Amino acid sequence: MSDRYRSCLGRLSKLALMMCVWFTAKAEADNRTGTVSMPAASSLLIGYFEEFLQDRDVEQFRARVLARYNEGTLSRLVQSGENPDRRAAVLALGLIGSYESNPVVARALRDKDPVVRQLAQNALWTIWSRADTPENNAELERIRGLLSEGQANDAIHRSTTLIDRSPRFAEAYNQRAIAFYGLKRFQDSAADCRRVLERNPFHIGALGGLAKCYLELGLHDEALTTFRRAYELQPFDDDLKSTIQVLEASGR
Repeated sequence: MSDRYRSCLGRLSKLALMMCVWFTAKAEADNRTGTVSMPAASSLLIGYFEEFLQDRDVEQFRARVLARYNEGTLSRLVQSGENPDRRAAVLALGLIGSYESNPVVARALRDKDPVVRQLAQNALWTIWSRADTPENNAELERIRGLLSEGQANDAIHRSTTLIDRSPRFAEAYNQRAIAFYGLKRFQDSAADCRRVLERNPFHIGALGGLAKCYLELGLHDEALTTFRRAYELQPFDDDLKSTIQVLEASGR
């Protein structure tokens, strides 16, 4: 297993632990008393999830899920299960789900449970980052590394090469959009954000990036429309709500 993939699993598992242990320990204890009446598939997944919260062994959780579940079952649990089901299923899809699970996990951003919402947000980024071939996914991580080192021009060059090789890979355009934005090339960044959204309409990062580009370009109406679109995907995001209110109050 590559260091890149281990890092991805580590970020997702750390988030699961923080959200479920820090914020919902009491709720989890209450929910456990009712698991005996849940369907077998649900109860088994919850058992794996609770063991993961205890031993923090993300590889074991991932292996158990792969052995017993498919994406269809996990997706159904995300949409119709109780809180523990949805948390476990979103985490599982973040670890093993293909791009086919993108709409289901994106809808979980609207979940009533804040733990599910936060897990879904992180799971989406991991799903998007492995949406292509292993070779192209690895190149995407190299491009991210260049951006983190401030090498925006090199990131643009490599992103363009990756896009030429895989023109449907939405995250490649997103990384190039980030590089353009860092160089204050807001028109180019906005164009790439729109290309991301053509390929992945649930891409909350591209929506936020596009709205910021519009603001930099003085296109306040377009920015407001884009922020509203993002808020439809994340109706519990207080920062988005505040931004929209400020733009509405400005009358622009």
